[in-house]
Amino acid sequence: MSSLKQDVVNEIHKPAPGNSLRRLVQVHDLNDLIQADLVEMIPYARENSGYRYILVVINVFSKYVWAEAMKNVPKNCQTDMGKEFHNQMFRKLLADLKINHYSTYSNLKASVVERVNRTLKNLMWKQFSLQGNYKWLALLPKIVHKYNNTRHRTIKMKPSEVNNENELILLDEVYGSNRKVKRNIKAGIFKKGDYVRISKYREAFAKGYTPNWSNEIIIIRKVNYTYPPTYLLADQNGQDIEGYFYRGELQKTLHNDVYLIEKVVRRKGNKLLVKWLGMDSKHNSWIDKTDMV
Repeated sequence: MSSLKQDVVNEIHKPAPGNSLRRLVQVHDLNDLIQADLVEMIPYARENSGYRYILVVINVFSKYVWAEAMKNVPKNCQTDMGKEFHNQMFRKLLADLKINHYSTYSNLKASVVERVNRTLKNLMWKQFSLQGNYKWLALLPKIVHKYNNTRHRTIKMKPSEVNNENELILLDEVYGSNRKVKRNIKAGIFKKGDYVRISKYREAFAKGYTPNWSNEIIIIRKVNYTYPPTYLLADQNGQDIEGYFYRGELQKTLHNDVYLIEKVVRRKGNKLLVKWLGMDSKHNSWIDKTDMV
């Protein structure tokens, strides 16, 4: 095996980091931000009168949670052009739910809600074990009430206790500290134009012997000097890749023009039509036989 090929193999099988540093969710007052998500309960619909989903909404500042059982999700959602609807988080929510969003032109992961989903599901599944069944309709309000009336580790009080009177205290003692910490955000970051590989989702590639990094090589198109820094990426055709990425999700490559070949599809003289490892057939391309290493 050539040293170039060995380098590429080492890169794509390099252990992916665990939980890397993420951007803080910034909130400025009690009514600043909510996050919403849908919990699928489809396997248990028969035991719960046909209800298949739980819509969960959390006030990010107070941590107060609302949850509503739903039988189905709508196919369309119409709003005005307000920014409360036309933003990245709302678009992602509707896209995940496969809901078409459109607006009338009149006078334009949510990480916190994902964490609370895990908490609610943990409480729910404990009760399932006690009950010996998966009936959750009557259970849901009790679990949400318990969550809202339990001391929260972050805000050091019950979500139900947060109000306009203690809002400023909470802002200063809990959320204000995030803005006071000075950080060197330019240390050890990638640069615009660097070639990188993207970490594969560990949930989908849980086996340690499978490649942990993309075979496709991506270019850093823009660096956002947030804390921590985030990166906008583009493929080698210049097409932007949706979303921003953290440093822990990227690995700089040693060779930006070396790819692994899965198989030779066709031969024509000194030309080979090859399928690249880890890429679908639309990326198949002709190469010179002499280009193989």
